[in-house]
Amino acid sequence: MGTIIRGIKNIFRNKSRNIAIILILTISLSLALMMINMNFSSNQNVKSIKEKYGNSFSVGLSEEYREELEKKGVSKIENYPELIAIDEKLADEIAKIASVIEVEKDIFGSFYSEKLKVPGITAIHKYKNQMEVISEKISHNISFSGIEESYFRNTNLKKGNIFKRDDIEQNVALIADKFAERNKLDVGSNIIIKGEKLKIIGIYEVMGEFSPETIFIPFKTAQRLFNMEGKVDSLLITVDSIDNVEKTMNYINNKLSDGRIKATQLMEEVDPTILFLNSIKRISKISMISSSIVAILIILSIMFINVRERAREIGILKAIGASNFNISTQFLIESISLCIIALILSTLFTLAINQPLVDFISEREKTEIIEKRQDMLTDEEIAELPEELKEMMGYKDLEKLKSMNLNTTFSPQIFIYAILITFLLGAIGSIIPAFYISKLRPAEVLRFG
Repeated sequence: MGTIIRGIKNIFRNKSRNIAIILILTISLSLALMMINMNFSSNQNVKSIKEKYGNSFSVGLSEEYREELEKKGVSKIENYPELIAIDEKLADEIAKIASVIEVEKDIFGSFYSEKLKVPGITAIHKYKNQMEVISEKISHNISFSGIEESYFRNTNLKKGNIFKRDDIEQNVALIADKFAERNKLDVGSNIIIKGEKLKIIGIYEVMGEFSPETIFIPFKTAQRLFNMEGKVDSLLITVDSIDNVEKTMNYINNKLSDGRIKATQLMEEVDPTILFLNSIKRISKISMISSSIVAILIILSIMFINVRERAREIGILKAIGASNFNISTQFLIESISLCIIALILSTLFTLAINQPLVDFISEREKTEIIEKRQDMLTDEEIAELPEELKEMMGYKDLEKLKSMNLNTTFSPQIFIYAILITFLLGAIGSIIPAFYISKLRPAEVLRFG
């Protein structure tokens, strides 16, 4: 008990220096607490958003590899399947993962047809501060997707049937209702793809004026028609729970990927809210680690100075029988006492300025993301776009991001983290110099003086 009391009394021996140390520690701990709080709030928001996207993710070529191919002039998959396509065997490897319950294969692309027509490319044209939505009237480049039966579980089928298991290698197709009307097609009609005749077995509903009118054909049929045997463009993976999504993606990226492929949820690449929250998490982690390191260095330095200054006192204590443990404990209690005072002050400081600081950082990050996504259009010009086009181009997501507020609350869980950090800082910063001096013999310690 006497050792503890001496440790507490020691913080009053050099008041001016210890006050300065407490103030510096308060700033470091306050920053650490605010960053923990901000990271905690970001994680909660990310979790709620991911629940909306469910327990599925995709596996495809990584953006880095795509950029590398573009520099080499590689773009059309049918011309370079060995470079752009993924080995179908990967699907079998992924299916062996315990958490995976389904692996869906997909091949996609386009082909040219003189007889078939789709709407031309829709684009935004801006000239001399005038903006208009323009599009080619028609196009003969037809989008296709070779998929498996399970893809159409949630499709709004207007007429006919979806693929069956025995259709998986047959020349059959599903087309969009607008595509059927434009090209005067119906269930039972035939279309030509790559010189082969395919029978239309179903017509699905397309929602919206700008939605693509993709032709869906069986996966094996697409492999054969487009010289993709043994290859896929992407895989859609479904796992047994949302909690296993991140773990399974990490396993694929770290264990099964050859650097060309990457498992990712689409939202992580395109959802500006996710990009914003991940940016906030990155900032908070870097700031938290930096402030903790500063606090450790401060405690380490000041306690080592204290040990040097009290060398004669330590020598006397050892000479009269004080144990190494008692001497180490005295410095440990002094260090922790300083940290506890700083913790109390930093908690009050955090409660006062945490939300304003989070708002400042959030607005800066949101502005950066929004400016990158909006290209050359102003807010007023975006407001003039059709609602469907805004949705397709991601401007709706930007509107959600603008209105999003990252609210922080000082929860009991964060306070527990703060206490743990405080004791950890005190222990790390004091044990090393205290242990060093406690190992010296009294005669050697007294020589410091």
